[in-house]
Amino acid sequence: MKVLVVHRQKGLTKIIKDRLDPWSVQCVHTGLDGLLAARTERFDLIICGLDLPVVTGIEMIRSIRHCSCYKNIPVVVMEQGFESQEHARLIRLLHASLMSMKEVYEMQKLVVDPDYVR
Repeated sequence: MKVLVVHRQKGLTKIIKDRLDPWSVQCVHTGLDGLLAARTERFDLIICGLDLPVVTGIEMIRSIRHCSCYKNIPVVVMEQGFESQEHARLIRLLHASLMSMKEVYEMQKLVVDPDYVR
């Protein structure tokens, strides 16, 4: 599984990459770099933040969704605590999911270890 992680905090992208170790994970730190990566490679999952430099997370997701190969792939927006109702509405309209880091860890456990019980 190929995963694209787009977040401005390099330490956080390293943590996510380590947690998703069995998968092929590419990390970038701006929304523009996320768009460029998505245009040059095919990913099975995209994890991003909202507050990205150059291009925001919402703008990046909107642009990625216009590409036919990304219409239905899962996009996870990492919750940072400042999301408004409008952010949540836009995320739903873009067919993305809002998740906390704890939920990302749980998702990884379920995929890597199908016998894992919460």
